[in-house]
Amino acid sequence: MTWQPNFDWITDTLAVGGSFPTERAEALAREHRFQAIVDLREEAKDDEHVLRRHGITLLHLPTPDLCGVDAEHLDRAVEFVSAHLDRGERVLVHCQHGIGRSAITALCALVHRGMPPLDALGLMKDRRDLVSPSPSQFECWAGWLERERAKRDVAWSVPTFDEFKLIAYRHLMRSA
Repeated sequence: MTWQPNFDWITDTLAVGGSFPTERAEALAREHRFQAIVDLREEAKDDEHVLRRHGITLLHLPTPDLCGVDAEHLDRAVEFVSAHLDRGERVLVHCQHGIGRSAITALCALVHRGMPPLDALGLMKDRRDLVSPSPSQFECWAGWLERERAKRDVAWSVPTFDEFKLIAYRHLMRSA
């Protein structure tokens, strides 16, 4: 049986997904040309030595499943992702399943790079339909957005949970 990677390209250089077997690190580097990975799992950690051997830099920010990402971790991840994207490198942001922790982190990176929050969420949902961060992950994102607004002059406002859920949970509404 052929291994199918569990990630989707959100932009040409930024992907969001779930975990991968260590023996697939070479394929991630060679076939998908990833040069950086953010692993948000508390329950496991990618093998940094194996990734480095294949030219991939790892940032591990342990976060419990279904929980929001720590503010300091989000800031570090956004800085890490942006630095690699600025160099034209491909980045994978992942957690166990690519539904919540990784999505929130990638959303922050997209907004930091100039995309309005709901546009970023819509793009992510269009590219990876199973993305559906938990309410506590939404709160984490909203807190990060508030801090980002305080630092920069932006035209967008922080979405309400109702605005968020119309996009993030639309797959549930279709099946209802």
